[in-house]
Amino acid sequence: MSAPKYYSTKKLGKIFERDPHTIRDWINKGCPTPDGLVKLQAAKLGRSWQVKDEWLAVFELRVRPQIGRPDLELE
Repeated sequence: MSAPKYYSTKKLGKIFERDPHTIRDWINKGCPTPDGLVKLQAAKLGRSWQVKDEWLAVFELRVRPQIGRPDLELE
């Protein structure tokens, strides 16, 4: 079993082509979907948010269940 990978809001901003502030909004308020808001699980380490690869995969499946996660390579 490999160690979990963590993503910063800056890295996720690049992956999703969004501003890091938007990623923080997804963590704190939720991402709008047709079924309501879906929050991105994250841990605050010091002053920055970190998102574990497993949490990101769950978030993507909840936000885009029909698409899955084609743009991420999580290992």
